[in-house]
Amino acid sequence: MKEKNTIKDVSVSQRQIYILSLLSENPRGYQAEEIRTRLHGWDIDVSRRTILRDIDELSLNYGIMEEERDGKTFYWADKYTLKNVDLTIEDLASLAFAKKVLGEYSHLEMGSHAVSFIDKMVENSASLNKMQFDKLMDHFKLNSAAGSADMVDKEVEMKIQNAIDNKNKIEIEYYSFASDEVSQRIIHPYGLLLLDSYLCMEGFCELRNEIRRFRLSRIEELNVLDEHYTEDIAERKEQPFLKLIGSEEEDIELVFYGESARYIAEYEVGRAKRIEKKDDGLYFYQRAAVTDDVVKWIRGFGLEVKVVSPAWLSEQLLEEARERVRIYDN
Repeated sequence: MKEKNTIKDVSVSQRQIYILSLLSENPRGYQAEEIRTRLHGWDIDVSRRTILRDIDELSLNYGIMEEERDGKTFYWADKYTLKNVDLTIEDLASLAFAKKVLGEYSHLEMGSHAVSFIDKMVENSASLNKMQFDKLMDHFKLNSAAGSADMVDKEVEMKIQNAIDNKNKIEIEYYSFASDEVSQRIIHPYGLLLLDSYLCMEGFCELRNEIRRFRLSRIEELNVLDEHYTEDIAERKEQPFLKLIGSEEEDIELVFYGESARYIAEYEVGRAKRIEKKDDGLYFYQRAAVTDDVVKWIRGFGLEVKVVSPAWLSEQLLEEARERVRIYDN
């Protein structure tokens, strides 16, 4: 008998993929109890009732057949496989590009699986496709690493994915860079996103009573709770600007000059709610929380950016400039 702590904590989607793969491998089909036994062999322990519910949900999108034989119900599915995939040269070029970019995120569990999935698609297609794919991989060069070196605990990443899928609340101990403190929070995890190359979780924070974003590498402890959240995540508010921690939102107006104006127009226009080009510079408008990350981003443009609003930030940066002058005068 397996120890309880060896049972895999898998999401509904993962479990259903296991079942779908199982149903597609045997044309004879399986009874629900046989499926349960096979899953238990993979350290997945669920009830017969759960398996029947999964089969019902899968049948809405996949060709799952059901047949009565000698008073027993058998289930099987159309072949669920990547064999004989017909890939065009455009498909292969797209996959090669995707693998090259995703390779920069191979330190993440999702990135690693995504690269493996692309390889699986190519391996299971024609041998000529494999040769062409290898050639196309050499066509794409990355000037610099797109991903960050931010190391994420794979167990934390997988637990969050499962919690999102099952709508479980999670309890985390989170290190805040702004306060330099660790706090305990209960989160309703809504989704994962890459924010400036850092893998983050977006969710409702019960401590702050608002939606926040949390960098996964700053989560020191995580426990998935049995309690579920019920709110409609489709009604989440608009994505904040460079927001990893929360504070009051303010109107931000910046003016960029010189090469920085050209850079913003070319690469960073997506950060703004509105961009307006005028004779005296490129005007950048946004409404967001003015966090340390935002201020650091603005400082990075040096003398080629002017803060129009909020006024307190303009004064703060001006005082910093005066202090630098005093330091050099001494």
